[in-house]
Amino acid sequence: MRDNDFYYGMARNKHESRLQELIGAARQKNIEVRTEKLLREVGYRTHSGRCRVRGKELILLDRDAPIVDQIEFLATALAESSSHAS
Repeated sequence: MRDNDFYYGMARNKHESRLQELIGAARQKNIEVRTEKLLREVGYRTHSGRCRVRGKELILLDRDAPIVDQIEFLATALAESSSHAS
């Protein structure tokens, strides 16, 4: 194993831990978070997003997006949800 592989693995684990922390924080706010493969078609670009389904807030994370993008989206969505709740 090369040093770069070791450090990449450590960074990946750190990011995965952070994503799980954010998912836990969302659950505490009664927000469901799902990581799914978002279908892509010619002519439009898919991305993570929020919506309401039967009155319950839902956040869909694009599982093919880089983990740092998933973290950034979820952290921003949770911060916005906190500011709307105030």
